Amino acid sequence: MDKTSANRDRILDAAERLFSTRGYADVTVGQVCRASGFPVGSIYHHFTNKYGLLAAVFERSSGLFFESLPAVDDLPGDPLDRLGAFYDAAVDVIGDRVLFMRLMFLLQLQEDKDGTIAPLVHEARRRVRTELIAVIEPVARSCGVSDPTGLALELAELTMSFTAGLVVFTDAEAVGIPSGIRRLRQLVLATIRDDAGQEAAVRENDMRQGAAAGSATPHRR
Repeated sequence: MDKTSANRDRILDAAERLFSTRGYADVTVGQVCRASGFPVGSIYHHFTNKYGLLAAVFERSSGLFFESLPAVDDLPGDPLDRLGAFYDAAVDVIGDRVLFMRLMFLLQLQEDKDGTIAPLVHEARRRVRTELIAVIEPVARSCGVSDPTGLALELAELTMSFTAGLVVFTDAEAVGIPSGIRRLRQLVLATIRDDAGQEAAVRENDMRQGAAAGSATPHRR
């Protein structure tokens, strides 16, 4: 890595730490300068303005995050095995990229007056949602859920909301990311099985009612 790239990464590291703990709005370029050890001119040279710095932080961190996630198609086993493997892998990825996770979720709470932040968060959430649906939907389908895609979307959103609470608002020492994600996986599987069971019970009840109605109909001679 050349000196320019190394300096740029030092600035990005400092900015990521500040943005993910204090929020974008409450961090100044001056604070990033002090944290990184570089003058204001260096930061504006590399990133033009504060939003350019945020965009660079988000682009680098999201790239590393998604590179670390396993591709669903590369996971071994049946749909249930792949779901388990994906959530297990997510434990390590979230632990390694917890600053990015916090930043992404905190930005959702940030007032976006000029509409510059929302596109960053929207794209990252879309990619996470897509990955989750890809691993949840086959399990729901194999269990006999009538609308596996719809349920997968609901559970993907639940997973993201749960994870946001885990990395931003929960006492990590009391709960911990591995324990929280394990419980989340159990909740996802229980929901799929519960929905499949309820739908099977409804179908069975409809069949019984149909059979009863048929037997009660008088036969004409």
